[in-house]
Amino acid sequence: MESRLSSWLSLTSLGALGFVVCLVWADTGRAQAETASACAKLSDVEMVQLLNKWRGEFTSGDPERLSALYADDAMLLATSGGQPYKGKAAIRSYYKDLLAKRPVLSIKPSSLTPGCGTATISGPVVYRVAGERKGTRTLLGGRYSVDFGLLNGSWRIVRHSLAADPRSSGGATDPATGNKPSPPL
Repeated sequence: MESRLSSWLSLTSLGALGFVVCLVWADTGRAQAETASACAKLSDVEMVQLLNKWRGEFTSGDPERLSALYADDAMLLATSGGQPYKGKAAIRSYYKDLLAKRPVLSIKPSSLTPGCGTATISGPVVYRVAGERKGTRTLLGGRYSVDFGLLNGSWRIVRHSLAADPRSSGGATDPATGNKPSPPL
């Protein structure tokens, strides 16, 4: 009888231990799931899709649709030395002026950096816009950087640097530096 009681207590203890292990394992899995959902990271493909969505709205020529991709308090830096555009209204105004010049865009992602609820894409960009005289085009470009943030379940642009500085398409050297200008993309 003592042996049965001892066996029963051992089995009961093992069962209780197993139950505790299951609870701990379940809590660990729940914590990992909560951490994973709290830290959304995009794949390279998803980041390029975000950039392509911006490119598509840019190509649409509609400043309203384009500015809708930005966070309410986003910042757009259009030139390397220029004043930033802050907020959707200012960004929409910038794009209204730029899109009136019928720009043709060449943009390539060369760096994709995912983060926890963030993503940064950067690379070379060139805009070909209508020039001052009929039939002419001006090149604007350099490097761009776009910072996306996950806000209320949607990915929005929170900071955007366009580096839309005038560029030369000729082969002459810059008299001030002696350097050749960067070739257009």
